[in-house]
Amino acid sequence: MKSHINRILPTLLIVLIPILTACPGGGPPAPGREISFPDQGVSISLADGWEAEVIGTDWSTWERIQKGRTDEPWVFPPVTATHIGAGAIGQDMRYRAWRFKGVEGVFDQTVNPLTSQYPVPPGLWSLDPQKLDLIQDSRRPLEWPSLNGIEATTRLYENTHGMSPNATLWHTYTVIFVVEGNTYEFVMSIPDQMDPYDWIEEFWKSVEDVQISE
Repeated sequence: MKSHINRILPTLLIVLIPILTACPGGGPPAPGREISFPDQGVSISLADGWEAEVIGTDWSTWERIQKGRTDEPWVFPPVTATHIGAGAIGQDMRYRAWRFKGVEGVFDQTVNPLTSQYPVPPGLWSLDPQKLDLIQDSRRPLEWPSLNGIEATTRLYENTHGMSPNATLWHTYTVIFVVEGNTYEFVMSIPDQMDPYDWIEEFWKSVEDVQISE
């Protein structure tokens, strides 16, 4: 009996070891100041006090994209960054946060974002045009070391959340730029009681570098 067990154990180990080593992989990258996706050629590093992560719903969607089960045009899993160092602020105790994603196709800045023709390309942030007012639309050269000089389109909107009589006014800030035929976008939602320009300044301080390569 003992010799029979001794013959079976090596076979079981050969089968189990690959399974055990494969189990930890396949999940989203660990949250932190730096997050990267080597296969997609995208990485981002943040200032002290900020933490980047791929939230669960975005990772689930990315897995479906990889398996061909959805036609989302994402070119890497979207990153959500939170200013954990500053803590929650305001009466609703909200954290400053933004989302960064990339989609296939080239951004067309001539398309009015307050029309049903927007967004171009598909996948960028958009709302029902009737709930939007465009407050500011400008160009800004990026100063991050790896993308220095690339011009981004920045837009500040006032937009309605919810339905009357419970509707609230928010601001949304977007930063959109093109690299190698794909479009990349940062989106920050700003509660109505917060100074949008203060939050915008904090956004630009939060990013130390973005690297994008084919």
